[in-house]
Amino acid sequence: MRLIRSLLVPAAIITALGTMALAQQDVERVTVKFSDPSRPGKLRVHLTMGGITVKGANRNDVAIEARPRADTSRGYVGGRGRGAGRGRANSDAAPMTGLRRLTQSAGFTVEEENNELVVAGSFNQALDFDIQVPARTNLQLSAINDGDIVVDAVEGEHEINNVNGPVTLTKIAGSVVAHAVNGKVLVALTRVTPDKPMAFTSLNGVVDVTLPASTKAALKLRSDMGDVFTDFDLQLKPAAAAPIQDTRRSGGRFRLEVNNAISGAINGGGPEFELRTFTGNVYLRKGP
Repeated sequence: MRLIRSLLVPAAIITALGTMALAQQDVERVTVKFSDPSRPGKLRVHLTMGGITVKGANRNDVAIEARPRADTSRGYVGGRGRGAGRGRANSDAAPMTGLRRLTQSAGFTVEEENNELVVAGSFNQALDFDIQVPARTNLQLSAINDGDIVVDAVEGEHEINNVNGPVTLTKIAGSVVAHAVNGKVLVALTRVTPDKPMAFTSLNGVVDVTLPASTKAALKLRSDMGDVFTDFDLQLKPAAAAPIQDTRRSGGRFRLEVNNAISGAINGGGPEFELRTFTGNVYLRKGP
């Protein structure tokens, strides 16, 4: 993979594929072109700490802006982070009186090859990314701690995962697989890719999805500790009978589990769409 630029420290010049300008408050800005702007590219972003905002725009390149959080701790003496009070940083035991912490500039890497752009943040620094992409761009976004994932007005195949934060997608076209562990999943689609299955799931959070009124889909809707709501004309289907295997002998055990998911079809059926949460409600809304 060809490295475009590693921004672990401020750089003066970027290659011909990108340009960088330093702004106030340690904001890093990078503009990078896909190797073939004539066809949709793919953006992949992975963050250990921080948030990701992606917006579609009338452009043929990708503009990346990263902001480090001023209170991010790197484990220095007196810090509040995971390394505070232990390890090599604590062995110096330097007095802190009269000192103030300086915010370091955003550290991240940007790579592009074969029309795929990969952005990765530092594992121990919280960053917030604001990224503008061409309106037709495939997205693969993931965040772990302390950040939202927000996408607006992007068409493509999207795979979105957030561990400790919500997922919010608005004015989306194409297909979506979105999952949150501790956070809501809020998705509004203006157009869906025909014959493409989709999934919207959360462990601890509401799942709220808006689909175009003409969408054809087979639905599987489930909330283990909440309710399911929709304003679609849902043609309910009985749950398929599970095959029974009774291998009991004298004194043996028999077990049968009935799935409580709601199955049905809208507009005659189509690819399978799953909406599921463990804690929270499921909302399926009919859009224009």
